[in-house]
Amino acid sequence: MEQKTTNFKQSFSGSVGAGMSSIFNASGKTYYILEHKVTSKYHQAGESQPIIIDNIVIGRDPSCQVRFDDNFSTVSRKHAAIMKDGNNWTLVQLSKTNTTYLNGTPVKDRWYLQNGDEIQLSKNGPKLGFIVPQGEKSLVKSIGMTARLNLFRQQALRPYKTAITVMSCVLLLAVLGLGGGLWYSIDKANKKEKASLAEFEKIKEEHAAKIKEITETTTAQLDQMEREFKNKMAQLEDSIKTIPKNIVASGDGIDNFEIERCLPNIYYIQANKVVISYNYETMELNDLGWTGTGFLLDDGRFVTARHVAEPWYYWQQGGKTDETMFKLNLYAINGGDVEAYFSAYSSSGDAFTFKTSDFRCNRSQDEYGVFEDGTKCSHALLNNTDWAYTSINATGGLSYASEKSNHLDRGTKLIVLGFPLGIGAAEDDINPIYGSAIVSREGLQDGLILTTDTNYEHGNSGGPVFYTNSSGKLQVIGIVSAGAGRNIGFIVPISSIK
Repeated sequence: MEQKTTNFKQSFSGSVGAGMSSIFNASGKTYYILEHKVTSKYHQAGESQPIIIDNIVIGRDPSCQVRFDDNFSTVSRKHAAIMKDGNNWTLVQLSKTNTTYLNGTPVKDRWYLQNGDEIQLSKNGPKLGFIVPQGEKSLVKSIGMTARLNLFRQQALRPYKTAITVMSCVLLLAVLGLGGGLWYSIDKANKKEKASLAEFEKIKEEHAAKIKEITETTTAQLDQMEREFKNKMAQLEDSIKTIPKNIVASGDGIDNFEIERCLPNIYYIQANKVVISYNYETMELNDLGWTGTGFLLDDGRFVTARHVAEPWYYWQQGGKTDETMFKLNLYAINGGDVEAYFSAYSSSGDAFTFKTSDFRCNRSQDEYGVFEDGTKCSHALLNNTDWAYTSINATGGLSYASEKSNHLDRGTKLIVLGFPLGIGAAEDDINPIYGSAIVSREGLQDGLILTTDTNYEHGNSGGPVFYTNSSGKLQVIGIVSAGAGRNIGFIVPISSIK
């Protein structure tokens, strides 16, 4: 049922006023994130765009705060809007020709948004994920001042850029420890925007004390601050030169230095052969090679998914039967022995071999059946028993958080590293690929971590899933198991390994 809200109005106070509140009153203001799911001229797929003002417009028009280029012909110039309504956020349909969809349902007028919703502009148009950070991260103060100033410029001022020119952001000096405030200079506005300027004057009066403090700063003080600022920037530029060239800065809280630290402990797994022993005969299969991902923990355990180590127990998934794996299952259950031999390769150059029998697994929840002729078979479920580990003689390893893996908050951003579809596993260059997912519910569902916006493929199976702890360090909280559809993922919590 459609929920009625107030009418949308792209007001000056909802843009500039809300933006200034995000600068001066960040501890009392919340924000949300739009996650771009397609690449455009202005945003990359997977990019997270924090929104710190109370109303925005989405479309192709240059004044839109969330903008798509003209290649998206089904996106209107002003297609939709998101506005604050009390403590809620509301999606508003603006376009008269192109529909806006919320979770696949057309929005005829407006509808309240919820964390995890998916917005789509036209039937086959681009999609955006709506994410509300949780806890302390929901406050604008969790965003650094420099980032807030950039967002203020990009979002609050964009619809009024012909009226207002930001001449200087002296608050940036305060972030760098050089003191100061915010210095605005407003160019002469054209006649059509006098009403907007009048509203700006009202907002300016609310911050009179801060503006007065700025205007009373002497020229000599400003000159001294400018010299100190230039010296500080020169020092920063020298520091930046020391950053390794193969590490690039990234947004959304991703620490590439942390990722690089983890990479040597993540391994590409390749099955080399399968040996079958049955009725005193031995057969060897060399053309069943499959791949996956494994990782080394700091307690010496090498971990992967059970369906990577012994896939013949998972011969039927999604209603489809793998005939070869089914036959191997019959050998294994009816008195024979099936052994797969693997090689594992790390980006550090480390490599080792192992076989299925080296692993410890949990088969207690497997289902068993008997055919009319007495032949037995078994089948494993993709649940929290989808793990396998062996102990190896190695140092280092990844830190993990068993207890935390059982109690993740909804909306927690997870990092996945591995080899989707074998990508990143060239002979002379082993380099795990970055993926991501978002926790979709509090705690566990049937013993598993459920995710949405899941960005991993076959080949990531058995790979590590990380969260960022309060110290900014990556810790393993799970193992990639399976997915359902295009967005839902199932992760085995690291606590399941016994």
